[in-house]
Amino acid sequence: MEAYLTVTSHFITGDWRLESFVLETKKIEDSHTADHIARELTEIICEWDIPSSKIVSVVHDNAANMVACTNQLVQQPRWGKMKGVRCAGHTLQLCINSALKQDPICRTVAAARRLVSHFKKSAKATTALQEQQKQQNVPLHKLVQDVVTRWNSVYLMLDRLIEQKGPVSAVLTDESVSKRSDRDLELSTSQWRTAEDIVAVLKPMITLTELLSQENNASLSATVPMLMNIKKRHLVVHEDDSRTTKIIKTTLSDEMDRRWELKGPGLEISVYISAAVLDPRFKKLSFLSDDQRDEAYSVVAELAESLTDRSCQEESDTVDPGPTAPKQDAVMAMLLASDEDEEEQDETSEMKVYLKDFTKCNGGPLEWWKKNEDRYPKLSRVAKRFHSIPSTSMPSERIFSKAGFIANKSRSALFPTNVNKLVFLAHNFRRIRQPQVQ
Repeated sequence: MEAYLTVTSHFITGDWRLESFVLETKKIEDSHTADHIARELTEIICEWDIPSSKIVSVVHDNAANMVACTNQLVQQPRWGKMKGVRCAGHTLQLCINSALKQDPICRTVAAARRLVSHFKKSAKATTALQEQQKQQNVPLHKLVQDVVTRWNSVYLMLDRLIEQKGPVSAVLTDESVSKRSDRDLELSTSQWRTAEDIVAVLKPMITLTELLSQENNASLSATVPMLMNIKKRHLVVHEDDSRTTKIIKTTLSDEMDRRWELKGPGLEISVYISAAVLDPRFKKLSFLSDDQRDEAYSVVAELAESLTDRSCQEESDTVDPGPTAPKQDAVMAMLLASDEDEEEQDETSEMKVYLKDFTKCNGGPLEWWKKNEDRYPKLSRVAKRFHSIPSTSMPSERIFSKAGFIANKSRSALFPTNVNKLVFLAHNFRRIRQPQVQ
């Protein structure tokens, strides 16, 4: 019953390898208000001496206190030009939960939940189910009970129930196994049909969630393009769709538009689109209008120039400036520049060349940039920033699962400082590449 805050850091190494480390697992004594969480996060980055120029984003769930927290951090100079990114997995779950709450979908899910619960609680029914599976030559799979906090468990429950429809129905109609009251648990014909419709619509969402939750490759850049693809190719309502299918498709599409602001102004300057620009697979941004595309390219190009100028400034601050002649040469070049020079520079700009580059991206965006970093030195700096952002908060969620094995009932007397050290070592130790002994 102790509350902890875990913070992970994500970055891309010099050889374009995505890495993540636990910074701290801190016990939260006070209420989980936005002010308190903001102070805790600021203390952590100050303790690790992370410069504001290295902080790109804070990925969090959709809780009101976390949203308010990042809104506060954005206004603090210590956090630089950081942007808040809501967990795509959690946002997708909210969209799907909205669809599952619609009638008759919610009633079908509730009925399936009661049916599965009956088999989970009855050893006699479970044994009879196994016998029926063997007789009907159905896979010997157990039924799956859904979990409220995980939408995919609803899909898995219904999908497994449909697979085991024959054996389940046989057990419920067997008077030697099931009581008269148990037979009422059987789904009606319309409910079985509704369950099949739910599974058919949600199946691609499983793959989408898995892709967004990857830790070993860039995922933020694929978020909006994949959402647009699934809306265009899967969630389009057809005349021959059942009523249930139409309800789910319409609700999902509307919720995606609302929660990701896919149709609102400002999409082209969002962190999702900037990351997509720097992903060779999606850089054409075919789902945007011409004006939106031009604005998206301009935002990334300007950021590339500013990062280059900042890098040059940092290098000049650490090196002896020497004679002032180069500065005078730069001034003379600026005064004597012609329109032809500007046109030539514009045609050879990295962004224009990059957009015309059709080099295949077989191993993902990180592998592509590793091979083409020298060709686009300015854009590669921006690519490292955006591709280091995970699209979900799953890395921290996985830390909580790992922490559950450390701070358990048999080790309930652990001090918070020791919990922090043990979680830190459990996650980070194997990720540190040890030098090979000659």
